[in-house]
Amino acid sequence: MKGLGLASAFRTLTILKVPGRDCGKQATMLFWFPVVGCVLGVCCWVLAYIVSYSESPVSFFVCGALVTALLAWLTRGFHLDGLSDMADGFGGGWTKERTLEIMKDSRTGAFGVIALATLLLVKTASIAAICAAGRPTLVWLMIVPVLSRMLLAVQTSANRYARPVPGTAGILVSESRWYHGFVACFVAIVPTVLLLPEGWLVKFCLVLACGALMTWYVGWKSRRRLGGVTGDILGATCELCEASMLVAAALL
Repeated sequence: MKGLGLASAFRTLTILKVPGRDCGKQATMLFWFPVVGCVLGVCCWVLAYIVSYSESPVSFFVCGALVTALLAWLTRGFHLDGLSDMADGFGGGWTKERTLEIMKDSRTGAFGVIALATLLLVKTASIAAICAAGRPTLVWLMIVPVLSRMLLAVQTSANRYARPVPGTAGILVSESRWYHGFVACFVAIVPTVLLLPEGWLVKFCLVLACGALMTWYVGWKSRRRLGGVTGDILGATCELCEASMLVAAALL
């Protein structure tokens, strides 16, 4: 008997070896993406709570760097690799075929290095600012990973696969339907809204809007250039959404 997708979701998005059977259909994992994000968020919150205990400016910066590193480690740099490949492909490829060829190359070019360095700096600075704002704001470190994985599910279910020969991501995209993204949104948003601190609803909506706008832009850009999405585009979506929402949370 095949599993319901929870174990597969953790095995796909993280280094965590969760016991359980793999799901029968890849798209079933999408329902559980926000749950994976919640576990990642709790790990980030615990680390930030401990490191920022002294409430010194140095501890905030160290906290930002360590949380960023923790996320990269827990996810095997999976999404960061996708961002790097997308940056190289979109930066160096002028046709669909050439863009896909560059994105498939395991080597990292100048565009990829610049994208990775910029993103990691932005995330580190944003998390440091969130830590400096006080202990209550650390809840963003739990919320943002949930929303970014939710938007990853939405991006997957809202697009077609761009490559002619489907790989692992191709099967996931091909099997996904609109209701996979809808259920992921329900799983992520409803519990989060119910548990929000008092007076945070407007802030939550603004942060989510930033992530949703980034998701739309990456999807639109990919459809225009490639006619759909690839695994690298999905990974880049997760990272860019996460970074944009952390920036928004830091500025609110």
